[in-house]
Amino acid sequence: MDNLSYVEKCNCESNNFCRFVTDLTDFSVKEKEHLTKQIVTGDFPKILYVSGVLAAWSVIAGIIDAILFPGIIIYAVFHGVVDYKVLTPPILFLTGNLFIKFVYISRSLKGLIGVTDIVISALPYAGSAYLLKKFLINDKLLARAVGLYLKDKKQQFRKHLLNFVRAK
Repeated sequence: MDNLSYVEKCNCESNNFCRFVTDLTDFSVKEKEHLTKQIVTGDFPKILYVSGVLAAWSVIAGIIDAILFPGIIIYAVFHGVVDYKVLTPPILFLTGNLFIKFVYISRSLKGLIGVTDIVISALPYAGSAYLLKKFLINDKLLARAVGLYLKDKKQQFRKHLLNFVRAK
């Protein structure tokens, strides 16, 4: 890690993903230097951040969908009708969600991806994975590091969730 500048080392210390990579034993020193340069100097931090925001956004939208759509079905069953009043909330939510995601992605990743990629990234539940795949397809080492990082984050989330449930 001696080939890194002081600024790169400082940027790495303030980046969770970079610290995770430097602490891994799965990579050689040369691989860690390559990954660190990619993480602190490239466009990847923006992509990873936007991808994380989209993943969290999908969880929240999924919860809203899980409440909204069954509510519509129950309403339709009890009232015996499905009309525009019943279908308006989910259509407005879906349209508004797509539009706001489109604006967020296009502003956050201005110049990094094209309009087609922005549209695909704005799709419900798929945006985060699409962005990561698009930027990781050419760098297998970075893809492996991201996979390990996401696996670690998933395990940490499960651990926190179990501790929360056990505390109740």
